Amino acid sequence: MRLAATLQHASRASLPLFNGSVLGEQCRSVARLLRSLALFAALMVFAWPAGAITQPNGQTIPVGDPLQSLFNARGETAINAQRDAAITPERFVPGCSLTFTLITRGTAAFRNVFGWYNVRPGMAPDPADLHPLIPCDAADGARFTLSLRGNPDYRGGEIGFFLRTPEDGTSGRCSSCCARVAAGAPGHNFFSERQYNPDSMGASSYIHLLIYDSRTTPDAFYFAWEDLYSGGDNNFTDFVARVDSIVCTGAGAACDSGRMGACAAGVRQCRAGALACVGTVEPSDERCDGVDNDCDGTTDEGDGLCGAMRVCDRGVCVDRCRAELGCFPGEACTDRGTCVETACATVTCDANQRCERGRCVGACEGIACPRGQACRAGRCVDPCAGVTCDGDTVCVEGLCAPRCECRRCATGQTCGADGRCRANDCAAVMCAAGQTCVGGVCRDACEGAMCPRGERCEVGRCVVVPVVDAGPRADSAVEYPDALEPVDVVTDAGLLDVATDSTPLYVNDDQGCNCRAGAGPSKRGAPWAVGLALLAVLRRRRRR
Repeated sequence: MRLAATLQHASRASLPLFNGSVLGEQCRSVARLLRSLALFAALMVFAWPAGAITQPNGQTIPVGDPLQSLFNARGETAINAQRDAAITPERFVPGCSLTFTLITRGTAAFRNVFGWYNVRPGMAPDPADLHPLIPCDAADGARFTLSLRGNPDYRGGEIGFFLRTPEDGTSGRCSSCCARVAAGAPGHNFFSERQYNPDSMGASSYIHLLIYDSRTTPDAFYFAWEDLYSGGDNNFTDFVARVDSIVCTGAGAACDSGRMGACAAGVRQCRAGALACVGTVEPSDERCDGVDNDCDGTTDEGDGLCGAMRVCDRGVCVDRCRAELGCFPGEACTDRGTCVETACATVTCDANQRCERGRCVGACEGIACPRGQACRAGRCVDPCAGVTCDGDTVCVEGLCAPRCECRRCATGQTCGADGRCRANDCAAVMCAAGQTCVGGVCRDACEGAMCPRGERCEVGRCVVVPVVDAGPRADSAVEYPDALEPVDVVTDAGLLDVATDSTPLYVNDDQGCNCRAGAGPSKRGAPWAVGLALLAVLRRRRRR
């Protein structure tokens, strides 16, 4: 679809280039050809089986109609056995109580065993941690329940699934066709984490398991297996089971939601049994920070982002400048008419970046969000905002995790009524808005926070600081003290106004008298202005 859209856009853009010329007609012919190609590409995209899974030899699986017929017979007509086949997720987040149902053993000779294990990230499943739920003598339609409340075998994290076969070596035969999960028993273990299969060969590994999320039962998945070592008939009906009350794992990983600007930031969450990218940032008023805040495809656009006599330049509010006025030491006047850090004068940064000390930094660099918030696209947001967790799971720091009633909290923690673990000394502490419990004491959530540019922390959240128009600055018509009539020659009233003027003239000590307007009072500018004012008063007195 993206190819088609690109070609269509290119064809439209090419039309006006040479109107009224011979080349114009040639371009229009090319445009017509591009439109035809775009239409063909779009049709090919729709015709291609987007979800097709293939074995290393290129064969699309599952083969034949048996698996599709099984789904249809169970009312799962919305499942297309080939288009919806998946080999992920490989790990799952369980609910408090799981139901395992044996759908069919098909025509397989092996009497396989199906069960679960605790996932050990980056490590193969522990052979001592394989827990059968569907035994080898279970009949089609048999149901088994696994309760994880207080279950000593459950370690509180993700789980995977395995199929145990009784195959003798790699012969495809069995001496005792009832599989057993025991040391020394013949057979193979095939896992939902396929890299740990005994016939694993990396990316070209034979696929033993196809996974489908149920369209009729929430939080349920079908597991369809091929049980022969390194081969089989590929119809994936050797063993088909359904597990209820599990959701896909992998939630919380950063992703692109497909929207523009800041709204592109998202996290992966489980939706209808599959991982989807859910946006975590909503459009907001545009501000000067190098981020497309209103998500319209343009960054830092609009007037009034920085107040009077200032302009937004590559994510930073800076002074305007003129060559004759110059800039503060350490700054340079660019060809854009802005005073910027000298090290940043020629630096160009990508969207969602800004230049600091001569290098481009990310939108979240240097930001420390208040407790309970996380930085997304340069904004401090609630990591669980917009996250909906399925089944017996609850959002914890942006991740869908099992409720603490179904798992054990860490040492020194207590399971709360909201399904989240809390520190023992904070379990009974209720804090006011904008506060969090730390060590049994309510603390301001803003402590130590470094909000994004243009924001400040209030009541535990980073909020936008309104841009204040400070009025005209003095790099236009400068009035010298000698011309200021309000100075009273008797009382000297008005001298204080001159000395503490909000737009004094500064002396650039490094470059001589390069004069420019400042943003406020300065110890460098005030003595100079006072001196001129005193001279003015003395001259007036002499005249009098």
